Amino acid sequence: MTLRHIVVFYTVAGGGHVAAANALKEILEATGQYRVTLVNPYVDLVPNLDLWKKITGRSSEDIYNQSIIRNGKTGLFCLGYYLGILINFRMVHRAAQREIAAYLETQKPDMVISVLPMSNRIIFDALNDYRNQSLDRAHARAVVLITDWTEYGYHIWFPKGRDFYAICGTEDAYRRASSYKSLENRVFQTQGLLLKPSFNSGPPKDKAVEKKALGLAPDRPVICMLYGAHGGWRMRDMALALRDSAPDVQVLFLCGHNEDLVEALSQTEWPFPTRVIGFTNEVPRYLGASDIFVGKPGPGSVSEALSFGLYLLLDGTMALPQEKPVLNWVRRAGAGASFRGNRDFQTAVERLLERIEAKEPSPVALPNTASKEIPAIIDTIFGRS
Repeated sequence: MTLRHIVVFYTVAGGGHVAAANALKEILEATGQYRVTLVNPYVDLVPNLDLWKKITGRSSEDIYNQSIIRNGKTGLFCLGYYLGILINFRMVHRAAQREIAAYLETQKPDMVISVLPMSNRIIFDALNDYRNQSLDRAHARAVVLITDWTEYGYHIWFPKGRDFYAICGTEDAYRRASSYKSLENRVFQTQGLLLKPSFNSGPPKDKAVEKKALGLAPDRPVICMLYGAHGGWRMRDMALALRDSAPDVQVLFLCGHNEDLVEALSQTEWPFPTRVIGFTNEVPRYLGASDIFVGKPGPGSVSEALSFGLYLLLDGTMALPQEKPVLNWVRRAGAGASFRGNRDFQTAVERLLERIEAKEPSPVALPNTASKEIPAIIDTIFGRS
């Protein structure tokens, strides 16, 4: 049996895109029908076309991860960065298209899936070049799997053209994609954003058991702090605010790749039990032992917390443009609350702890079945003539 070959384009700008790429590889190869190749075009194919690196000496991914995500330079800095990226893509479109088309020539894909924004027109133009080389390549499909809550702006995720399909994990994203006439009958919706299959099981049957397994008291609330895979320093500010109010809690600090943050939090004295964890693939284990999620409104981490039925406290101060739809949805759905500033955060925690103390019903976990649905969607797309 010849396996169909799928090439997934991703980026390591934040953690959501690479997490989705890895999840796709896992779930599609598990079917026994596909082999999946992951490629980061900015690093593997066109690093020489990175305008930011030519100007600053730092790659566009490094600027995003270090300056915007880790150090919190949002607002005008972030918007200026995005504008620079869009200008960069306009300037190098043809050159990047040639490089990507040459790469596809070596890979001979049956499908290209993009889990990154902004550069999809370049990727799909390159795929069209590959298709046009011979009739036996005309079958190659193109798909966008959006990892944001919805598209921020127009044609950021879904470029103009009728040559691709879209997979959306939220109603907001589905409506946006469906609003483009070029995508008529080409949009699919899953129940939630794509998460690793390890999130499928939802909340544990006995949270006290999960707390004990982590060496925590089973009868005390647990707060899980997570500020993205690259560990924003904003977590330290909120951690110190929590220390000042000293609630009767236990805290899990998930610091991602920020080893300096791990060291800083580990060396701090806390008035409550804590565990400081660097980058880990066991996020479901820690969420399963938690009662309250505190962090930036990243679509991936919020989706993970929702699947475990946690109280949500989202930091509105750090919200990136593409994260604001997450905040809006959480408020609209009554799924949690947001905060700005130390006192606002302390008050929000106090209110949630009062609800937990009063044994009010916990939030209802939202099942996430995207990883189960996507293989069938891919089969359907391949079946389209």
